[in-house]
Amino acid sequence: MEDPGNNKELHMIALEDPLNNIPETELKMLLLKGTLINWGRTWFSLNMDGEHCEMISIAGCLTSASEPPHYIHSSECNSRFAGGCYDPFGASFKTRVQAQFLSPGITYAVNLVFKNKSKSRYIGLEYKLKGELSSCHSFVSDEREDGWLAAELYQFTSDQRTADLEIWFYTECCPTMLVEGIEFRPLKKADHEALMDDKVDMQLDIQTYFDDMLSDYEDMIKRSKDSVQWKTKKDLFSILCKGFQFSYGEEWFYLDKYGKKCLMLPARAILEEDRWTWNSEPETRFEEVASCNFDMFGIYCKFSSKMLSPQTTYAAFLVYKLPHDHESVDQPPPVQVVDKDSDSKEVYNVFLRTPQTPVISWNEKEERTFNPLSKPKGIKGLPKQGSDGWMEVQGHEFQTRDTIKMVQKKAQAQESVKMISTRLNFSSYDMSLKGVIVQGLEFRPAV
Repeated sequence: MEDPGNNKELHMIALEDPLNNIPETELKMLLLKGTLINWGRTWFSLNMDGEHCEMISIAGCLTSASEPPHYIHSSECNSRFAGGCYDPFGASFKTRVQAQFLSPGITYAVNLVFKNKSKSRYIGLEYKLKGELSSCHSFVSDEREDGWLAAELYQFTSDQRTADLEIWFYTECCPTMLVEGIEFRPLKKADHEALMDDKVDMQLDIQTYFDDMLSDYEDMIKRSKDSVQWKTKKDLFSILCKGFQFSYGEEWFYLDKYGKKCLMLPARAILEEDRWTWNSEPETRFEEVASCNFDMFGIYCKFSSKMLSPQTTYAAFLVYKLPHDHESVDQPPPVQVVDKDSDSKEVYNVFLRTPQTPVISWNEKEERTFNPLSKPKGIKGLPKQGSDGWMEVQGHEFQTRDTIKMVQKKAQAQESVKMISTRLNFSSYDMSLKGVIVQGLEFRPAV
């Protein structure tokens, strides 16, 4: 940990509280965990780099509400503040947030810290900063180690220790939200979301790996679109790692870095043809791609279980591009995905565009800019982009079964072949699917 500040600075922060009598070493350890200051209105802490984190209680910054404020004190909330959590009941409310102890020169995220009675991490929060003409939206939250959720509202770089923000919140689309406070947290660099090269682990024992599978792979390569030749098992393994088209170009097969089977199906094999415009696209695995003409579409495919590895959790990724004229928005609404083969018909949310966070500029003449949202942990519906320019997003996850052996009359063991079916429905409320270009659906082990 870097030096989080000198003794004078730390005790200036604690001057109005009993903390000013604590020795410096103990004070630093206390602030790493976090503590209440400003007579219980502010939760102050240090991160491992010694940068200041500050959260103002909702009771300390709420200035206007549609109804008399209702605060909840229960184990459900377990708030850091004596005032408890504010329940807006889906109504609008206004806050004035005054941070006093920021670290200068640090990029901060302004977060709304809350819990959701519905247990969902997806929200539909609308909010607006004083002086701005248009509202912003937040649709996804980050689950933190302390059990709270955080919706990233803004980013800014501090040029001084104070910040004064007036923010309106409109919670009609997230009526189950219980608000604890508004936080200023130093922004960590987001993980790079480009697709990584999935090179095969060459430490795999090739001889052992192919003992039971060689004949299966040989048969698949014989069905490849182009003539493929190999002399040794190592040559064959290399071909499988790079991937190849087979079934007359209708499928693409390869192995991931752990030797697990992966399969990609083209747009022609998964989409209803009359809802799409079909074109050729350079540098793709298949001859045709499809451009969406509607605000919803369905995917259906069925293939042999032999195409995937047994006893493996797989994810299905939509491989696509956004139209060239698509508008960049701060927080694009999610696309709803329904697994039609599931009894629950549960709706999943995915994003075709990376959500953006508005950047606060203290220079009124500067136009509003946006930075990528800090990646929430555990959200699988966020897009990634590969070096070839194509994007992907996970829309489905399933488990393959164990390989079953059946003894036939001739006393020969043959693998029981089952079929894997995927039936997904993608829909949007804002026409964000119109113009999306789909290359195909890729199945590979889930991370």
